[in-house]
Amino acid sequence: MQSKNQSALAGMTVIEIGSGAASAYCGRLLADAGASVTAVRMIGDAPTIARERTDPELAFSAYLSANKSMSDAALELESIQRLCRDADLALIGEDSKFRACDVNPKRGAIDLTWFGRKGPYKGWEGSDLVIQALTAMPHLAGPVEGPPLHAGDRHATMIGGVTAYIAALAAMLAKPARVTRSFELSILEANLVVSEMHMYYVEQDGAPIKRQGINRFSPIGPVGIYPCKDGWVGITATTPDQWKSLCVVLGMEKEGADEKLATRQLRFERLDEVEQAMIRALSAGRAEHWAERGRRYRVPIVMVPDAAGILSHPIFAARESLAMLSTRSGQLKVPRTPFSLSKTPTHTILNAVDGKLIAQLGGTAQKPQGGALQDDLPLSGLTVADFTMGWAGPMASRLLADLGAEVLKIEAGRYPDWWRGVNWTPEYIAAKQYEATKHYCGLNRGKRGITLDLTKPAGKKLALALVAKADAVIENQAAGVMDKLGLGYTDLVTVNANIVMTSMSGFGTGNAWSSTRAYGSTLEQGSGLPHFMGSPGTPPTMAHMAYGDPVGGLYGCASLLTAVFHKRRTGEGQYVNISMVESMLQFATPALLQYQLDPAAPLRRRNRHSLFAPHGIYPCAGEDRWLAVAVESTEMFTSLARVVGRSDWIGEAAFDSAASRRQRHDDIDAAIVAWTKKQEPHQAAAILQQAGIAAAPVLHTEEIVQNPHLIATGFFIDLIRDISGPQRQAGIAIMQDGGRLGARTAAPLLGEHSWMILEKHLGLERAAYEELVDDGVITFAPTSLRRMLSQPKSEIAALETNAEPHIGVNLV
Repeated sequence: MQSKNQSALAGMTVIEIGSGAASAYCGRLLADAGASVTAVRMIGDAPTIARERTDPELAFSAYLSANKSMSDAALELESIQRLCRDADLALIGEDSKFRACDVNPKRGAIDLTWFGRKGPYKGWEGSDLVIQALTAMPHLAGPVEGPPLHAGDRHATMIGGVTAYIAALAAMLAKPARVTRSFELSILEANLVVSEMHMYYVEQDGAPIKRQGINRFSPIGPVGIYPCKDGWVGITATTPDQWKSLCVVLGMEKEGADEKLATRQLRFERLDEVEQAMIRALSAGRAEHWAERGRRYRVPIVMVPDAAGILSHPIFAARESLAMLSTRSGQLKVPRTPFSLSKTPTHTILNAVDGKLIAQLGGTAQKPQGGALQDDLPLSGLTVADFTMGWAGPMASRLLADLGAEVLKIEAGRYPDWWRGVNWTPEYIAAKQYEATKHYCGLNRGKRGITLDLTKPAGKKLALALVAKADAVIENQAAGVMDKLGLGYTDLVTVNANIVMTSMSGFGTGNAWSSTRAYGSTLEQGSGLPHFMGSPGTPPTMAHMAYGDPVGGLYGCASLLTAVFHKRRTGEGQYVNISMVESMLQFATPALLQYQLDPAAPLRRRNRHSLFAPHGIYPCAGEDRWLAVAVESTEMFTSLARVVGRSDWIGEAAFDSAASRRQRHDDIDAAIVAWTKKQEPHQAAAILQQAGIAAAPVLHTEEIVQNPHLIATGFFIDLIRDISGPQRQAGIAIMQDGGRLGARTAAPLLGEHSWMILEKHLGLERAAYEELVDDGVITFAPTSLRRMLSQPKSEIAALETNAEPHIGVNLV
């Protein structure tokens, strides 16, 4: 067996080429997991990732560069090509002049761009703000009257970076080919994972989604962040039972007995009244008190830590969620790579590495020869047993299916994936409405579906038999559920000693907060990110109704692939104990560095930037129409001044640097607004982009599927499924050799592939299968709650424990 401290990616070699925060973050994840990463730049590329020579920027650059070998000098094309020939992977930055076709590493080249190599936006200037605007996420956050609020700096590039990491691991796990696999990745497309749920609800409901105000997301209530005696708590109560339990926790007997507040829709209509009662009750106790009572009563309540609270967080300390980074300003704490691999942990000490190791790469390896790979999917041959439900877990496993893995979706027919619905009345079941939910269909394409009653010995036995044949298992049940079912890690290794098991939960398993009930909203709240968004004087502000779900799904997929790579190399499986709050914590890195270097510096800036000016979201002609603008250089500002009719500012000392422009931000904003108010946002963005200025319309959710750029790049996947009908789904952001990856089979009907799976993987005879159906081990419809009332209370309790949503806001 391998040493516990051996790195998962030991032996992998990577050349990171050019500048770009997304590619640098991908390289950082690779290095942190044990790969040997050498960062080089071609002549003409930016000399550093740091955008200004300020302490926070240099510290963030050190964070992105940690544990890599760094080249001091820019290199000629031929020198970089020689380095790549002996490397496994080449990683090309989004701001580099390099192209993937210029190199031939052994396994794959990952080519990051802001918008892709084709389509109307291919020549656009990109930025985190511009990318977020095109996902429609800002449109749903902030005051009703506006402006919409963007989530913050570096979010979009980090999402691009972890998606590139997934592509890199897919390249390494793919069967060897005669040619270098070339993967293209658009940062815009990677970020559309945050928009999927809203896209599908617009389609299902046939109505647009409107901004409801700070920390308000229709039709859910209450979902928000509220003051208490010593800080803030995040609360999400969506189901009737959660609402009643919340009223018990807060001593709100009157509200709990009010039938006119029984549903989330009714509560949303009276949310002012509801939240005022909650705030009165919360003022009597401390944040940890309310969080502890939430755990006790199974209500999603969590402390919302500020920067100081993150750095001293008891669970982050217990799980070693923070690493120490060496910078020129001293030792600073930063979020650790959130892979949580039990046998091959990532680094807790991050150090800069000089350029001396660069000489170890390069040599006489032969250039691969052969034709294009066409339909050779990178994860072909990987089998995953999937026990996930909701959004985060199914998104992680769908990414695996999109990349070619065989994903066996195991549901309990008596209570299946809660994104099929929770209204298990006879009428709902008879109409097969559990097959009609668009969000379930979007998150589960490409999978094979089997139903097994895991509370019955025969169901559990079959599940274990499938695990015995699988390469990996993934689950996101409430903490402890898999163990209660006899399907915990200690149970699985008895049938498959080298299994990889990835568990995705709010705070991870095995600690004092593991029992915290969590939705995607809870993950954002618990990470502390809302303290770094919005305006001073307003409550900590959420960026999304369920931000933690898609982000957690990305890191869950990345973690599983990391463990699978280690297993392929060594034969050793392991338990992967994901905390999805830690996944969200990655986005807090810039703010944590800023706080440690200058505790008095503002961390909430509305839509402004710590460095660049102007930077914001501006009103346009039309109702609730907005334009995002990010000016990242004096050259951009010169062009902007001409466009908005202020050529007199060009060359003035008051506008010739970012620092001087920050002092005149109000004046500049006023000039921009005077121009944008007369403009349609799409046209205004086109005018500014033509002038070399990073800008984009702030899309509404319903506009995403009509986006001509995404249509031109072939991003969407159009499927037709029995019962639910046609659907346009968000595709995967990764392309291989010019072709769009992504599964093209619809999400399984309940139990649809049960016979196929059992025959293929276990060799089950048809007669034995029919007996399982007769005994109710395999079923093809959910169980009516009215039927459940006649069942023994102990059996109902077991079902409810297994079925309770842990991750994924349930809007059915």
